[in-house]
Amino acid sequence: MTEQRPAGTGGDSTPDGYQPPSYIPPQGSDIPAPPLYTPPLYTPPGEQYGGQYGGPYSQPGGPYTQPASPYGQPGQYGSPYGQPSYYGMAAAPKNLSIASMCCGIAVFVGFGVFLLPQLAAVVLGHMALRREPSGRGFAIAGLVMGYIGIALTVLVIVVFALLMAGLASSSYSTF
Repeated sequence: MTEQRPAGTGGDSTPDGYQPPSYIPPQGSDIPAPPLYTPPLYTPPGEQYGGQYGGPYSQPGGPYTQPASPYGQPGQYGSPYGQPSYYGMAAAPKNLSIASMCCGIAVFVGFGVFLLPQLAAVVLGHMALRREPSGRGFAIAGLVMGYIGIALTVLVIVVFALLMAGLASSSYSTF
């Protein structure tokens, strides 16, 4: 049924693949470890010839320079690796504002016949002004285009109704 192993290692039967390796490398090594960090040997341009203003006989500080800080100067943004240690805050969402502006654009592209994009642009624009202060420009653009679209749609409907009434009255008066 099952294979019995010899009890040479304390009586434990270890499954295949879980035995310790037959060769264990020695713990100590004759090769020394590499150094952790060696600063680069870099001299800024101008410093190699005795500083920015003058030669080796110039004064170390001018009369208007600040005294050296006893605590040292921190690195750029507080990170020793030259990269900023912060990434700023995430951008505030502008979903409603962008949707309002897209609906406002859709009014003038040709989808404003049904009055739905105009109303959506106005409603989303007002919601965005209350909820998303970072998307104020997009929201105002959507509101302006939505209100202009509503005004144009109402104007077209009134002109169409007057035209139809004028045509209807002129065609009956000729009889």
